[in-house]
Amino acid sequence: MASITSPGIGSGLDINSLVSQLVDAEKTPQTTRLDTKEAELQARLSAFGTLKGALSSLQTSLSGLTSISTYRGRTAGSSNDEVLTASAGTLASPGRYQVSLSALATEHKLSTDPVGQEGARFTAVTDIVGTGTLTFRFGATDYDAGTDTYNAFEQNAQRPSYTVEITDGSLQGIRDAINGAGMGITASIIYDGAYQRLALSAGDTGAANGLEISVADSDGNDTDGAGLSLLAFNSAATNMAQTQTAQDVSGLIVDGIAVTSASNTLTNVINGLEIDLLEAGTSTVTVSYNKDNVSSAVSSFVEKYNGLISTINDLSSFDADTGAAGLLNGDGVLRNIETQIKRVFSQTVTGLNGAYRQLADIGITRSASDGSLVLDNAKLAAAIEDNFDAIAGMFTAYGSATDSLIQYQASTAVTRAGEYDIDITRLATQGGFAGSAAANLIIAAGVNDGLTLLIDGVSTSVTLSAKTYGSAAALAAELQSRLNASADLAKSGVTVKVAESGGVLTITSDAYGSKSQVSVTGGNARNGLFGLAPTSTDGVDVAGTIGGVEAVGDGQKLSGQGVALGLDLMVIGGVTGNRGSVTFSRGYAEQLKNVLSGLLASDGLFDSVTDGINRNLDLVDTQRAQVELRSQAYEERIRAQFTAMDILVAQLQSTSDFLTQQLDSLSQIIARKSD
Repeated sequence: MASITSPGIGSGLDINSLVSQLVDAEKTPQTTRLDTKEAELQARLSAFGTLKGALSSLQTSLSGLTSISTYRGRTAGSSNDEVLTASAGTLASPGRYQVSLSALATEHKLSTDPVGQEGARFTAVTDIVGTGTLTFRFGATDYDAGTDTYNAFEQNAQRPSYTVEITDGSLQGIRDAINGAGMGITASIIYDGAYQRLALSAGDTGAANGLEISVADSDGNDTDGAGLSLLAFNSAATNMAQTQTAQDVSGLIVDGIAVTSASNTLTNVINGLEIDLLEAGTSTVTVSYNKDNVSSAVSSFVEKYNGLISTINDLSSFDADTGAAGLLNGDGVLRNIETQIKRVFSQTVTGLNGAYRQLADIGITRSASDGSLVLDNAKLAAAIEDNFDAIAGMFTAYGSATDSLIQYQASTAVTRAGEYDIDITRLATQGGFAGSAAANLIIAAGVNDGLTLLIDGVSTSVTLSAKTYGSAAALAAELQSRLNASADLAKSGVTVKVAESGGVLTITSDAYGSKSQVSVTGGNARNGLFGLAPTSTDGVDVAGTIGGVEAVGDGQKLSGQGVALGLDLMVIGGVTGNRGSVTFSRGYAEQLKNVLSGLLASDGLFDSVTDGINRNLDLVDTQRAQVELRSQAYEERIRAQFTAMDILVAQLQSTSDFLTQQLDSLSQIIARKSD
C-alpha cells in the first residue's frame, strides 16, 4: 500500500492550507464572540474601578468633616510676639485677653563654691569629690544668700523625691549620675577661669521648685563640706552657692487680675489657652474659631462630591443623536449607588434645631442641570460666623448637653439622633484611705519609714525620708511625692493625692469609679501614720438614665442603652437629679461616611459586582480553552480524512500508472505481431 509522508503529495492538493482554512472558518466566529464578551467585561470592570476611585476620594474628603476636632479648633494670636506667644485648645473661648508681666519665672541654680570652700577648688573634671548618696527634694526654700541663712523648706507635694547613689566620686562621675537619674535636674561642669565647678539647675521654674540636697556621705560626716557633703544644701548645711533663686513670674496681670504662676508657660490661667511668656512687657492675645479648617473641609467635600457625580454622569450617559452610551448606561448597580448617595441629602438632619438644618441653610445647593453641588462661600462664611458650633451638627456625629458639667464623648453607628433627658442618681467618686489618728511626725530609718499599698489594683512599696517633719502637711507632701515617684504606679498611669486635716492623713486616688481603690496593706509605718483603725473607701461609678433608660457607668463616663445605645457622656461634676438633656445629631458627612463604608467594604457591593465580573472573565478563559480543544479535535479529524483521501488518490494513481504501463506493453506486443 502506498504511504503518504507529506500531505498533498498523493493528490497534489495543498492539504495544509485547506485544513487551516476549514479550522479557521469553524473557530473564528466563536473566538470573535468570546473576544467581544471579554472586551465588554473588561470595560465594565474598568468602569467600576473608576467609580470606586471616585467614591474612595469622596470618602477621604469626609475625614475632615466627620472629625469633631475640626469644629473644636481654635486659633490664638499675640499682638507682641516678643513678649509672648499663644496656642489655643478646643476649650478656649473666643475673645481678647490682655497680659502683662514684670519678670519671668526662674529656676533654682546651685554650684560648688571655690571661694567659700577650699575643698571645692577642682582643677580637672576627674578630680575626686566623694561617694555616698544624694537625696533631692523640690519645694519652697527660705534661703538668704546674703547671710547664708537657710530658714525653712516646704516640700512640693506635686514633685517626687529622688535618691541618687554616687559610686564614681569624680566631678564628671557625679554629673553623669545626676543627669542619668531622670529627675529633670541638669548637672554640668563649668570652668570659671581658675577652677572646675559642678553646677545644678532645678529644671522647673517657680518658687515651689527650689532644690534641697541631703547627703549620706561615705566618710560618715554629711555636712562638713569634705567629700560628698560638699554638695549639701539644706537646713543643716549650705555648702553649695546659690547662683539663681527660684521665683514665680513677677507682676503677672491677666485682664486686670493678678495671677501667680511658677512657670513661664501658662496652661491653666485661661481655660483652653496656652501662653508662653518670653520677656517682660504687655501683649493682647486674641482667640477665635478656626474657621479656615471648616471652610477647607467643606470645599474639599464639595469638590470630591462633584467629581463623583461627574463620573456617574459619564458612566450612565446616552447621546440620542449618536447613540453613544456610557460604559454603565442602564446598569442597576450604578443606579443603586447613585440613589443611596443622593438620598443622604434629600432631608434635614434629625436632632438639629434652629436656623441650620440642611445644606441650603449654609450655602450648599444642588445644580438642576447635572446634580452637582454649588457652594456659596459667602453664605457659608456667614453661617460659620453666626453659629460655629451648629455647623458641626450639620456634618458630623455630634452631641451637645445643656449642662456644662456633662460633656458629649462619643457615639456609635447605631446611636439614634434625637434629644435625650439626663437624670443623674449618683456621681462618680474616688477611692481613698483615711487615718483614724494624727500621724506620727518622727520618721526613723528602718523603724517606721516603710509602707506597702494597693492603689487602683497596683501594688507598691515606698520608703519615707527619715526625719522629724515640721507638720502633718510636710509629711503628707513627702508621702505624695514618694508615691507618685513609684515606678510600679507610674507604668500603670496611677497617681494619688495625700492631704491632711487636723494631723490625720488621707490618700485619695486620682481615678474615679469602682476601679478606684486605696488600701495600706502593710509596712512598719502603717499604724504610726494612720492609726489603729483607718478606713478604706472604694470609689463608685456614675449612675443615672439617658432618655429614661438606665445607663451604664464606668468612672465618670455614662453610656446610654436602649434608645440611647452607643451615646457616651462624661459627667465631671454637679449634683444628682435632673440635669437637662443632650441633643445628638448625625450630620450629612457622617451619614454619607456610613453609606460609603458599606459600599467600599471588603464584602460590600463593589466586591460582589467585581467578583461576578471576574468570574465571567474566568469563564471566558475556560470557554476559549474549550474552543481551542474543539478546534484541535476538528483539525485532527479533517486532517485524517484528507490524509485518507490523499492515500486513496495515491493508490489510484499508482494503479492508473500500472494499467497505463500494461496497456502500453500490450500495444507494443500487438504492434509487433502485426508486423
